[in-house]
Amino acid sequence: MPIRLAIRFRSALAASVAIALLLTPLARAVDPGLDNGNLLQTYEPITAGYTKDSDDVPYLDVTLSVKLRMLPEDLIKRNNLYLALTGRFGFYWGTRYSSPVIGKSYNPKLIWRYTPAGGTATRPSTLGKPGARESTQYFDFAYAHQSNGQTISTQAQYQQAQAAQQKPQFANEYISRGWDYLEVIWKRSWFEAADYPLATYLDLRYFLNPGLLQGHPEEYNSWEMSPEGKPRRAVDGLTALGEYQLRTCPACPHWLADPSVWLKYQTGYDTPFRHSTERLEAGIHVANIPLAVWVQHGYMSDLANYYRNVTSYGIELRIGEF
Repeated sequence: MPIRLAIRFRSALAASVAIALLLTPLARAVDPGLDNGNLLQTYEPITAGYTKDSDDVPYLDVTLSVKLRMLPEDLIKRNNLYLALTGRFGFYWGTRYSSPVIGKSYNPKLIWRYTPAGGTATRPSTLGKPGARESTQYFDFAYAHQSNGQTISTQAQYQQAQAAQQKPQFANEYISRGWDYLEVIWKRSWFEAADYPLATYLDLRYFLNPGLLQGHPEEYNSWEMSPEGKPRRAVDGLTALGEYQLRTCPACPHWLADPSVWLKYQTGYDTPFRHSTERLEAGIHVANIPLAVWVQHGYMSDLANYYRNVTSYGIELRIGEF
């Protein structure tokens, strides 16, 4: 029997806001390899912004992400165990009837991190903030579960939801999706002595059938009747990402700082390079406010519609540094 992280965000909204406020002083970077010395740290970027998918109406896109260090630093120097949790939510204020809040993804992970000797450095202070310890190289080995916390799992439920929704396609958001997967991440920083450092990430995932938490995956169902239907391993599993950061910008006015560019490529391991996703992000601090704009074309716009070929774009506020 699958264990589902079925969370109704309306009832948890106050708790989520409180968590976000609590994490604000801890979130020093978007790099999951950054350690600010606290037991509770950021993992993936904490964001809030505007998103428009070509197959959906606009929505406020919010992501909360933390990792908890499980072992004391003085016990194990270059290895540690983390519990991470990332949640993504769509707020459809004014763009759908009754302005629903829809859970997009819930992703807990148990991570064992190995940092090679010499793989840690102190990040330079930015905007008056103290420098944090950055893993310039590490390997993450993780067991993870990812689901969207939804409940539709039969054709009858799906047809009933289509009849009840403002538009029939909105029912897709409520189809239950879930996977367990194994993950290996390799992060490497380059040109650390220069003012234009480059960081690269290689992310490999293998989706389990069955998994310890999920059991058998909940993915595309034949009753969805979509010509694009395919398993997740066809569009996900192999990811490469590069971040190019400008540490100094003499040409920038004083109210602009820390520009960076991220480029991501993602494909499936079932048929590599047949179904691809490309994402480009550009970030900068504007008057000490960290902003990013992005555009994406391909798959995985959200878990419910992971197999659809979608073009998306957005602008977001990020709690952290670029």
